Amino acid sequence: MATAAVRARPCVVGASGPDLTLSTDHVAGIAAMRRRLIETLGVCGCTGLMVDTAALLATELLSNALTHADVGGEPFRVRLDVYWSACGLTIVVTDPDPRLPIATSADDDAEHGRGLELLEALATRWGACRVAAGKTVWCHIA
Repeated sequence: MATAAVRARPCVVGASGPDLTLSTDHVAGIAAMRRRLIETLGVCGCTGLMVDTAALLATELLSNALTHADVGGEPFRVRLDVYWSACGLTIVVTDPDPRLPIATSADDDAEHGRGLELLEALATRWGACRVAAGKTVWCHIA
């Protein structure tokens, strides 16, 4: 979807498709996706705090998907879908690995292991579920 076509819609369960869909097959692609997300949210009129939070959480979800998905060494893509409504912003990341995320406890000096804590702290709500082609992890920011 073109950035200029992004629009806020009322909060309706079962609303039409995402306002923005992006995908990548490599961690290096996350930076471009993050820039596009920030640009798109600016067009939507999101506040600076929501944009910052969305960019951080999207980056976390995407990097976790690309780092931890196990598909037997085969190449794969992850997809980012973003839904914007009057109720807030929902970020959805889908990858081909059906294993759901598991919370771990990270040491104070660890560089990794805080992704779910970050979701818990910054998102209004979040969840994960298996889908036909793997799993989806999502978060909502209000």
